[in-house]
Amino acid sequence: MKKYLKMPWAVRLATLFAMIPALFLGGCGQQTECENSIDTAMGTVISQTVYVTGNSPTATNGKTDEKVTDVVLQKLNDLEQQELSWRLDSAEVAKINATAGKGPIQVSAAMAGWLKRCLQISEQTGGAFDVSIGKLSRLWDIDTWAAADDPQDYELPEREEIEQACALAGWKQMILEQRTNSTVVSIPAGMQIDLGAVGKGVALDEIRKTLEEHPKVSGAVISVGGSILTYGNKPEGGAWQIAVTDPQDPSQSVGVLTLDGGYCVSTSGDYERYVEVDGVRYHHILDPATGYPARSGLTSVTVVCDDGLNADGLSTACFVLGKEKAEELLKKYNADGLFVDDSDHVWMTEGMKERFQLLKDTYSIGE
Repeated sequence: MKKYLKMPWAVRLATLFAMIPALFLGGCGQQTECENSIDTAMGTVISQTVYVTGNSPTATNGKTDEKVTDVVLQKLNDLEQQELSWRLDSAEVAKINATAGKGPIQVSAAMAGWLKRCLQISEQTGGAFDVSIGKLSRLWDIDTWAAADDPQDYELPEREEIEQACALAGWKQMILEQRTNSTVVSIPAGMQIDLGAVGKGVALDEIRKTLEEHPKVSGAVISVGGSILTYGNKPEGGAWQIAVTDPQDPSQSVGVLTLDGGYCVSTSGDYERYVEVDGVRYHHILDPATGYPARSGLTSVTVVCDDGLNADGLSTACFVLGKEKAEELLKKYNADGLFVDDSDHVWMTEGMKERFQLLKDTYSIGE
């Protein structure tokens, strides 16, 4: 039987409520200017709203002709090209993969830190989160098909192929070794790592550092493919309000989060990137234990915490684990979670109950 690609929504920008005019006065009588931009980087949509006290542009590195939004965008391009991409030979991840089975390779301090934290999440989740499943992800190749312009035939991978790809993965086989003045990484032959499950979160952390280097930035809300950073304060006061996508209708919002500055929000859902074969949805969030798209009874998980990598990685892990195990995991990271299940119930951790307002009457709060 012919198998057709199901076209999902492409990358959906996070909705921001009560958008503020581009120019207004700050509390100290200084002009506050708003820099808005929508661009692409790291293979996704980057939406930026940055508030600058005083004249914009405001770069402090001598390049006073650059807007903060331009500096951020360049940072993201550099991050992909130099560190995170598995496609580009210039990136550290690609270089690690190229040395699989050939011995250790020295990595930057930043990469060593990211890998160490990924391995910690893998350990905490019993392998439900695993960056070593690059071969498995390439086998399914759902990201590529979901982004295609026109419907095409999609062939599901064979079970034997899936088992072979799973055999090449395993976070415990990744060796991270601290030497006197460097850190080296070793992975076995056939393994391929992929930091896609934390890439947007890493980007948020790097964006935060960039904003901190610009003292005139008083507030910002930035979306990297739907993963969101709130930073500083809104010029007119009050908290940031961030929409949470309705997994049944991604053009709508299931509710809204109210957050202060300094938080990262990441959502993993089966509606983001997927294909349909004979009426069955196969999404991009793979369960390392089975090699197939995760089936945990959840359609969406949103995680809020003060760290981008953790928010991104935990949202993936929680989706794979299911609600009960996910709640226990989030406690270890002082993070909050919002879970939407396949029966249209919305479940929340205690801290999330103070931040989330349900807007859709087609959903009910789980008890």
